[in-house]
Order: sequence, then structure tokens, then C-alpha cells
Amino acid sequence: MAAPLPAIRNMSGHSQGHSQTVMQHRVPSPPNKNRPAGQYVKPTLKTRKESRFSMKQQQMRIKQPELSSLDTQRFRNTYFHNLCLEMLKDGFHRSFSEIFALVKEQQNEIEDAGTDSLIQDRTLLADMHSKLDAMKAHLTQGELALRAGNMEGVYEPRQALAKYFLETDDLRLSDHFFNSCLDTALQIQGGPGKRKEAEAHCNLGLAYERRREFNLATQHFEAFYKLTSGKTGEWVTAEGQTLYSTACEHLRRLYTTIAQSSHVDDHAAQQEAITYLQKAFEMAKASGDEHKEGDSSYRLGLAYEHSGDCETALMYHTRFMDVCKKIGDQEGMGSACEAIAKCYEKQGQLDEAVRYLEMFVDLAGGSKQEKAQGRASTCLGAIFNSLGQYEKASHHFGKAYNIARSMGDSASLEESRVQFGIASAHKALSNFVALLENPSTKETSNLVDWKDLRKPLTDEGGQKV
Repeated sequence: MAAPLPAIRNMSGHSQGHSQTVMQHRVPSPPNKNRPAGQYVKPTLKTRKESRFSMKQQQMRIKQPELSSLDTQRFRNTYFHNLCLEMLKDGFHRSFSEIFALVKEQQNEIEDAGTDSLIQDRTLLADMHSKLDAMKAHLTQGELALRAGNMEGVYEPRQALAKYFLETDDLRLSDHFFNSCLDTALQIQGGPGKRKEAEAHCNLGLAYERRREFNLATQHFEAFYKLTSGKTGEWVTAEGQTLYSTACEHLRRLYTTIAQSSHVDDHAAQQEAITYLQKAFEMAKASGDEHKEGDSSYRLGLAYEHSGDCETALMYHTRFMDVCKKIGDQEGMGSACEAIAKCYEKQGQLDEAVRYLEMFVDLAGGSKQEKAQGRASTCLGAIFNSLGQYEKASHHFGKAYNIARSMGDSASLEESRVQFGIASAHKALSNFVALLENPSTKETSNLVDWKDLRKPLTDEGGQKV
């Protein structure tokens, strides 16, 4: 930019006429080298395409609504934070407290586990939007029912939440809401309240059974059974099954599971297992399901047989046999025959054992149970081998061997092959020894041929021995 120069005044001894100020012309100042180089860049003009794009952006900016401070906070906060704010704004303080407590409980559990724990990889409940929405919808519905004094309206949403979390394999939350269902059911007055209480005990029993906490499961199932005992025909499920029979079935299954988890080598544990199996048998009878009754009788008979009480075992196995005949269960009848035969064999009554095993072979063959038929033939072969009836023993062991070959069962094939070989050797042993005790030229030649070519052994008259 041009800067004006100061005026030159005449200070010497010139005439007065030349004493006026002499004005100078504007001289442009030199450029400042300290200024940024960009300041001197000449602005470029926008192209037509850039101008249209800029105008379009401006129009879109005009169309966008102005965000309030609340909208801005909703955009900046997390989904869980906004959900809590909405519940508090709408007045659902109980729902907010419960959801917040569940989220905080999970966070504390993960923090307490430490950084090396596997649960560090779990997704936080605060980040599961679908679960948060489900809890908000059902808990606020239940809170509205609570304000109206409708406890059944409080129970139903909580039960729906428990089933929802059970379907998603979230056992922590499903157990939480099943527990809250029981607390709510205890506050419902009248008959509906008792049924809700029974259902809550049933759900909690199943929850503890899933966690293999059998003692707590037993307590809730027994409470369920007591509540339904007087309502055998009144409380019926949507499938037409009474809650009483459902309670009997749950207890039968749980008692059987407890018995099976006992240490069978310990005498005290054996007696405890028999006690639980007796309870299971009683529950099976009370349920009216003959198939379950027969199964419980069979298990109880096996337990008595293992403890050495074959007489009591025979009583329950015979009952199982009768039930199977009544319902036409051929496979069950075969299992009953096998169990009865074992008991008679332990008692030394081999004739009875053979009779039931032969019946077992016929039943297994009629129902196309090749494995069971092979097992029965093996048992028969063992009994006849112990009785010295080697011909029959070899026949039954050979039958078991052929069945194992047809099935392609390598384990059974090796075992039956050895047993068949031993029985065949026993069958030939007496004749072989007799020929050795009374040697002759012809008999010695027969023995050599038998050893070399496996020709049948014959006596002096040419008869097979």
C-alpha cells in the first residue's frame, strides 16, 4: 500500500515566495517479507459444479430441524442412559431401580472376577438393547398394575420376562424373575394366588435342576406337589395335563437323577440311592403313567440286585415284566427277562435263569433287537458252559458270534470269538482226552488228521465223537 511522504518545508534563506509547502507524490511501499505468502494468493473462482453442490448443502441445512438441548443429549448419551431417563421422566421409578440394579450387579461381578477371567468377554447388559427394551416394556406394565392393586397383572409380565430370558439362555436374569414371580404370587389373594404360587415353585425347581442344585430343586418341587395334591382334576395346563401329574413327574425324574449321581460302591450311598428310587417309584405310581411306573420299578430292582438283595429285586423286576406285558412293550419285556435271569443265576437257580434267558432270546429276535439277542445268547452260553453242557454253550456262543459279525461290532466280535473258541474247545476236550487215554493206530491217525486238516474225530466204528 502506498504511504504518503511528509511535506518539505523551505528552511534556507530563499525568498518568501518560495516558502510554501511542497507536496510530494505517493510512492508505493515495498512488500513486507514477514507476511505469509498465502495472503497474496489470488482467490480462485468456484466452478459451476462446486457452486451447485454448495447451494444444495445450504438448502439441506435449512430443511434440517433445529436440535434442542434434550435432543443433543440423547444423541450424545448411551442407549441405556436414555432408557433410564425416559423411565424416570414417565414416573416409573421402580422399573428404573430394578433395571439399574441388574446392570450394576453384572458390572460388579465382572470387575470382581479380575482381568484374567473369561467373563470379561461377556457382552454387558447395558449394551443389549433388545433385552433392555423387553425389561422396560414388561416392568413398566407391571408397575402400572401394581399402582392399580392388581397383583396378577404384576405376576404375568414378570413370568413373561423369565421365559423370554430362558429362551435366550440368560439363566441369571431368568432365575431373577422366576424368584420375583414367587414373591409376587405370595401376595395374590384367593385360589388364583395358590395356583400362581404352585407354578412359581415349579419354575424355580426347574431352574435349580438346570443348575444341578438338587437340594433346592427338591424343596421347590415338593412344595409344588403339596399345593397340587388337593387339585388333581381342577388345575389343568393348556395341553390337558393336570398340575398334579406334572408335579409327580418332576419329582420322579429328580429323585432318579439324585439316585444315579450317588456313589454305588459305598454301602451308605447305595441305601440312600434305594431310598430315592423308592420315592421315584411312588411318584410314578401316583402320576398314573404306567410306562414311567415300569421304568422306576426296573431301576429299583437293579439297585436291590446291586446291593445283594436278589429276592426284593425279583419282586420289582417281575412287576416291571407285568407292566410291559400290559402295555405291549416287547423291548421292556426283554430287559425284564434279562434282569430276572441274572437274579436267579445269582441265587443258583440256573434252570429258571435259562428259562428266562431263552424267553429273552425269543423276544429280542421278534423285536429285531440284534444287540440284545447277542447279549442273551452270550448269557445262555455262559450258563451252559458252567453246567458242562458244552454243545449248547458252543451253539449259543456261535450264535452271538454270528450276530456280532453281521452288526460289524468289533468290540463284541472279539469277545464272542474268544468265548465261542473256548466253548468249542470244551466240547471237543472230553472226546480228545478219551482218544488219548485209549490210543490205537486208527485213533492216532484220526487225531493227526484232526490236528492237520480239522477233520471230525471218529471212533473205531466210524461215528463222529
